[in-house]
Amino acid sequence: MRAKFQGKEINIRKIGILTGGGDCAGHNAVIYGLLRRINQANRTLPDGEKMELIGLLGGWKALTRDPEGERDQIMVKLSTADLKDSFKVAGTIIKSSRTNLFSKENLEKKAPEKAMENLKKLGIDCLVVLGGDDTLGAAGKLGQQFTFPMFGAPKTMDNDVYGTDRTYGFDSAVAESVHFIENIITTSRSHNRCFVVEVMGRHAGWVALQAGIAGGADIVLLPEEVVDMRAVIKRVEMAMQIQKYCVLVVSEGARLFDTRYPAEVNASNQKMLEAVIADPKYALVKARHELPRKKDSFGNEQLGGIGEYIFSLLEKNTKGIQYRLQNCGHAIRGGIAHVSDRILGLRFGDAIFDFILQGKFGAYPGLKGDEIVASDLLEVKGGKFVPATHQLYKMRNAVEFY
Repeated sequence: MRAKFQGKEINIRKIGILTGGGDCAGHNAVIYGLLRRINQANRTLPDGEKMELIGLLGGWKALTRDPEGERDQIMVKLSTADLKDSFKVAGTIIKSSRTNLFSKENLEKKAPEKAMENLKKLGIDCLVVLGGDDTLGAAGKLGQQFTFPMFGAPKTMDNDVYGTDRTYGFDSAVAESVHFIENIITTSRSHNRCFVVEVMGRHAGWVALQAGIAGGADIVLLPEEVVDMRAVIKRVEMAMQIQKYCVLVVSEGARLFDTRYPAEVNASNQKMLEAVIADPKYALVKARHELPRKKDSFGNEQLGGIGEYIFSLLEKNTKGIQYRLQNCGHAIRGGIAHVSDRILGLRFGDAIFDFILQGKFGAYPGLKGDEIVASDLLEVKGGKFVPATHQLYKMRNAVEFY
């Protein structure tokens, strides 16, 4: 198909598509949304302009492999049969990885140059990249550095990418978390226990916030707030006194210590934690605390474990309360893609085809109200946090309203 790129007419025959970073619901819907438009256009395009959608397997990692010896492990031609049903489920049929072409190690290996060379060897005329701000940022850099036709689509279950009111993957993660929390509440109530439930959410607490409120949790702890364990303990004791059970939801990115916290909060939390670590009963907490923090290729710290800290601190500093710890983990990434993520994914894929027709290269679609808008890949950024002024932020601790 003929299109205008950088003031010149190009013929786009092979459109490559890849998914980077963590999987989530909606990936397959975006792919299908784009494939639908390609199939529709091919009905009237001359033979020399008909298009194919090529899945690049394993995210950016595909473009670091040998296209001559590993072609079957790098690419696959996508068809309606591949996506007619799979667009309704989470995950990604073309696999994913956390490969960073622009890491220090990969820059030394000239990975961006190799990726571009491989795109040409594979005959890819245009690349569509699905991912969060790290993955989309890499797409913007690559497209600019080598003047290559590039598009993106914003995914993340954390809902923290600017340029869109909602990322695909978020609603499904919230719905799955709500189901998990509701199940925990029934057993918590049956045994008069307090459950600590950890859910995903790196720097932004949108999943914990909405799932905690909608699921009926009594207390919600977010990365954006100052976590003062003294206040948390009082809320737990209040819930137990009023209703004899309690469910506390904590986002994995919540912290016990932070430079933005008042010094006396850090000191108080530190004193409590030291008492836990000194107690042989919490040997596993001590072991976790002493482990070095791992980072992915984008420099993001591997999270998980704050629930264990909160659980041990509560158990150590309260009396007469039985505690249990549960972690939703990766389960909330998987399963079915809920309706809103199917629709949003399809809309984003459909919009990317419109961007090609309009010559809006280097863009990614976003949702503003109910309209699809285009944003620049070079300006993509994460960090869309829950503001303290948000209505739901002030509603997050249900126990304060009992």
